[in-house]
Amino acid sequence: MLTVYKYAKGIIKKGELTDLKKPSTLTWADVNRPSKEELNKISEETGITPVDLKEAIDEAERPRTSDLTNYSLLTFRAPLFKNGDIRTTSVSIFISKNRNNIITIRHGDTKSISKVRQLVETNKTVLFERGVDYFVYRLLDEILNTYFLVMDNIEDSIGKIEDDVMKNPDKKVVSHIFEIKKTLIYFTKSLIANREVITSIEKQYVTDITPKNRRLFRNLYNDVVQLVDTASTLREVLTGTLDVYLSSASNNLNQVMKTLTVGASFILIPTLIASIYGMNFEFMPELHWKYGYFFSLVVMVFSIAGMYGFFRRKGWI
Repeated sequence: MLTVYKYAKGIIKKGELTDLKKPSTLTWADVNRPSKEELNKISEETGITPVDLKEAIDEAERPRTSDLTNYSLLTFRAPLFKNGDIRTTSVSIFISKNRNNIITIRHGDTKSISKVRQLVETNKTVLFERGVDYFVYRLLDEILNTYFLVMDNIEDSIGKIEDDVMKNPDKKVVSHIFEIKKTLIYFTKSLIANREVITSIEKQYVTDITPKNRRLFRNLYNDVVQLVDTASTLREVLTGTLDVYLSSASNNLNQVMKTLTVGASFILIPTLIASIYGMNFEFMPELHWKYGYFFSLVVMVFSIAGMYGFFRRKGWI
């Protein structure tokens, strides 16, 4: 789906792809899950080669910067919420070297781009008034804000997991721990790669960013560093929580084994007595005794009571 916004004379309006060629208007073309026909139209209007567009629509593309003929390309990875799962997807940002238009290509309804679109549709002209490079800064800033939101949600989930581990540890808790750790690993990889993109901007590898607005990206660099540190901290917390779960499971197993051992000990002496009198040797004195049966039962009962008292004194039960 292709949507075009143009800014001219202090007003934001819906536009067409042909507006990308107009130097008097600042134009933003947002493409979500582009079709082949839409890519061909973009190539015709902008001069971006089909090869470059093909690379841009690769969802697994790593964050990078590229210098094209008429555009500079930034590839950034953003969080994507899909069917209850959280993963990352690439967002390709083409910046016109004429500084009059920008094209974003994405592969889903990323919250960051959707929020920027909402701001544009409510006529927040400040996004365009300071130029394309400031608009790029706001795009990347919203992407990182989404990462912060996800980190906060993960932190809340970890708090619930810690409560479950202490109260009712089970295999579902372990599965949830590994699921979150996997998400954090993917996030860390994406954030580190995103950091390199911002570093490239600061080092002036992207010439379409003016020196005036380039300093803004230092804030983004600091945000990425903070996000990487947060992800590492949360992974360490999850590792500690997993250790607590394993200790709790081991303690529960030990408790079960102790209970079984105590139960087995209670029937050990009665079993021994029954085994001795079950041999039926000819000269056993109690074999034909009138009260032999009741005597053996009494001995069994007192042996159990004696073992129970012994275990109680030791604090084993």
